[in-house]
Amino acid sequence: MSSTKQSVPRKKASRKRKQPKALYGAKARARLGKEQSRCVAVPLPRTQESNDRLLEEPQAKGRTAAALMTELLEESLQNRVPVKYRLPRPKPANGSLNARETLFERFAEKLIVNPLLTRKIVSFQGSKTTPFYRWLKYKEAFSPELVDYLYDVVDDRSKRPLHVLDPFAGTGTALTRASARGWKATGIELMPVGAFALQARFVADRVEVEKFRRSLDALSSLDWRDARPDWHFPHLRITQDAFAAGTESEMSAYLRHTDQIADEDVRFLFWFACLSVLEEVSHTRKDGQYLRWDHRSGRNLGGKRFDKGRIPKFREAIRGRLMDFLKDLDLRNGGGFSRNARVVQGSCLWELPKLPEAEFDLVLTSPPYCNRYDYTRTYALELAFCGNGEADIRQLRQTLLSATVENKSKRAQLKGYYATLGAQSRYSSIEAAFDGQEALREVLILLKQARDRNELSNNNVPDLVENYFFEMAQVVFELRRSPWI
Repeated sequence: MSSTKQSVPRKKASRKRKQPKALYGAKARARLGKEQSRCVAVPLPRTQESNDRLLEEPQAKGRTAAALMTELLEESLQNRVPVKYRLPRPKPANGSLNARETLFERFAEKLIVNPLLTRKIVSFQGSKTTPFYRWLKYKEAFSPELVDYLYDVVDDRSKRPLHVLDPFAGTGTALTRASARGWKATGIELMPVGAFALQARFVADRVEVEKFRRSLDALSSLDWRDARPDWHFPHLRITQDAFAAGTESEMSAYLRHTDQIADEDVRFLFWFACLSVLEEVSHTRKDGQYLRWDHRSGRNLGGKRFDKGRIPKFREAIRGRLMDFLKDLDLRNGGGFSRNARVVQGSCLWELPKLPEAEFDLVLTSPPYCNRYDYTRTYALELAFCGNGEADIRQLRQTLLSATVENKSKRAQLKGYYATLGAQSRYSSIEAAFDGQEALREVLILLKQARDRNELSNNNVPDLVENYFFEMAQVVFELRRSPWI
């Protein structure tokens, strides 16, 4: 083993150590792209100067490495090499393009690949240890680094503070990062979990840290056996057996303690901390669109045995989360979020039509996907803790953007709603735009044919796709009433 190390030239080893791992991986992925048919790899700058810039300039200029990488990519594309992508389907035998391929060709040149925007940067993975953003594990959230990167691109072209809108606000990363720049931000969020996370950010701006610290210190004298005899976790059918008996008992004792906290803001943050550790202390793990169950739950699961690893005691998990809260509260920026952000709790399908025109400069959002992902199942523990019963869950699922096979069409409701607003002509334009999408018509025909051949996992998939894209057509139509930069 040592002889192998000695055989590597010293100069080459030194050069590898200096090269940033992210850029090294990006180069490797770019080289692979050259071998793909109908693809042209984006040439990346490979000088040591470029590598050094990736390390030094973000810190010096307060910009993210991903944003700087975009500049480097633009420099490398001065020769204007067109970037092509393989179409997902072959062309028809007669050589003519179908509507889906025509649509793809129309927008192909607008697609840009930035190899540094890895999964860690674009997803919640980048937020797990970031102050404030780590308060709640919300897998669908933007990472702060991604939002900063996108705002960097816009900020270079704007000479004034902007007003940002996120109609699917989630836990509010787009809002918090906008307010950190002194911009205004408005978010719309329907899921109670996201709404409470946003409320926690407002409370964090104004809570008195010393009062929070004293309440945390008082937790040391709590008798964890002193559970409320009349309290049990308000389970849904899907959440039964999610906790060990001792976990629910300690949770009950903690909530008794929380109820006695006099300060309303401190009391809310202690309650929110309990919500944020539910998955951690449970027998479940969020996995795709379902809860994955640990074998210790006692459920008859069948299939492969799942072990999520060590499950901490509730008292351990809640103290750790509250300590995180306290550390982060010491890093507050003087209440910028409360001054610059506004949150509307509700569905953007009903809230967007009420917003005035030309109020926003920029929209940054990530809507749910058309992939049967059911937020009411994934966040069942948190929704139950917030007081949602079975009927509430069914109503919430129907009100959310149609992304499950259980969703029913909202077209009649929306048509009536626009009539009450005196905006029938706007609704007619939305219907006309949706009905004129030939590419979507093709997809729906293919799906219905597959349903007739019993090839779909669920016969409601064609309805799901139609409902989803009609609602998204309404969202996009409403967003275009505000000017874009």
